[in-house]
Amino acid sequence: MYLHNPPKKFFHLIRQQIPSESVHIEQSTFKKIEKKQFQDVIHDLQDVIHDLNESIIGQGEAKKSLLRKLVAQLIRPSSKPLVLMFYGEPGIGKTETAKQLSTTLYGNDNIIREQMSMVGGESSVKYFKSTNHSEDSFSKTLLNRESNVILLDEFALAPAFFHSTFFQMFDEGIYEDQNYKVDLSNSIIICTSNFKSRSEMEKNVDVTLLSRFDGFIKFSQLSFDEKKQISKIVYSKIIDSESMTKEYKGYLDEVKILESMESKLNALPNVRAIRKYVEDVVQISYWR
Repeated sequence: MYLHNPPKKFFHLIRQQIPSESVHIEQSTFKKIEKKQFQDVIHDLQDVIHDLNESIIGQGEAKKSLLRKLVAQLIRPSSKPLVLMFYGEPGIGKTETAKQLSTTLYGNDNIIREQMSMVGGESSVKYFKSTNHSEDSFSKTLLNRESNVILLDEFALAPAFFHSTFFQMFDEGIYEDQNYKVDLSNSIIICTSNFKSRSEMEKNVDVTLLSRFDGFIKFSQLSFDEKKQISKIVYSKIIDSESMTKEYKGYLDEVKILESMESKLNALPNVRAIRKYVEDVVQISYWR
């Protein structure tokens, strides 16, 4: 008989009723970041650098800080998670960096992503404390993860009493509720916030929580040249889309569209705003 993720109470009963030699336990594990992924890690970090630079425009200092923390995780003697805080304006690459890191290290971007600004109320307590085995829970989500990168968006906006739920997870790599005890050894836990500075963060977040982070990585506002590069990439993706017909493309004047976008870039604060504006410009250009 095979049992998939039996809850703790049921598993305890099995151990009481069946001889230990008759019970075989298999657990899914994620290995520590392997050195073969970081050949000559101090000098080049080629794989990670290449992938981040291909997918994330700008954020050179943030990338360097992240890579230094990955090196620290590589040489760390324990299996403690690497716990990082990405902070800065919204829409400038924090979430996409986490996804790309997962793709490079674990072969997919199917990270666990929880929007902590939405946490609150009875339903959230049930989800994170798992009071009933039949209901969805954070522990079940963790058990079924495909990547060892875990993203907690807008972590500081969750009510303070939820923060203590993650202390053991940050410190020891263990997440435990009433039904499951989940091993998060060697994981990379990334929290994000829209704080603009460390000092602003320290004024609004309890020191007992901040002390549990291994690093704080600042994401800076996009420069004009970076915005220009992003707008061209977004435009190319729209034009190359399978839904874009040749007839539609024939109505578009690429030079005028790019000039129009460039004149507005200073007013567009982030990638989301740029994407929306480019889509609007392409649509308007078609109907002219």
